[in-house]
Amino acid sequence: MPKTNSLVLISVNSPILCGIYENQKLIKIFQKEGKTLDCLTQLYETIAKYKIQTIFYAKGPGSFTALKLTHIFLHTLEITKKIKLFSQDCFYFNNNSPIKAFGNQYFIKDNHQIILQTFEKAPHCEFVLPPFLNPQDFTFDNEPLYVLPPL
Repeated sequence: MPKTNSLVLISVNSPILCGIYENQKLIKIFQKEGKTLDCLTQLYETIAKYKIQTIFYAKGPGSFTALKLTHIFLHTLEITKKIKLFSQDCFYFNNNSPIKAFGNQYFIKDNHQIILQTFEKAPHCEFVLPPFLNPQDFTFDNEPLYVLPPL
């Protein structure tokens, strides 16, 4: 059976996590601290040796700037390298924990709806790459999941 390589990317906040999967099994983890644009560029150079056929990524919510940069970066790869993209919301990668929005506001998922909630003390939020990739958990709807409060 020929091996297939996939990439899973979580870039909605720092550190950025990237996993290489061979035949749906996690074989390598890369983690980068810093600004999203710098990290995405560095990660691309690091993973260039792998023949990636598909990318699965966290499409939001999270940092608005990180979401925009990730969207542009990945869709450029999709077009120029003919790589298939699939996405899932960020809660899939953090056990449905609150995700930092701004100030003391956090995104939470309640009854399949994403809302903002205030927390006086910052809740724990750790993103984790799954040990095995289940493509059926992802969608072709790769629009960024921007959740912005009314102004």
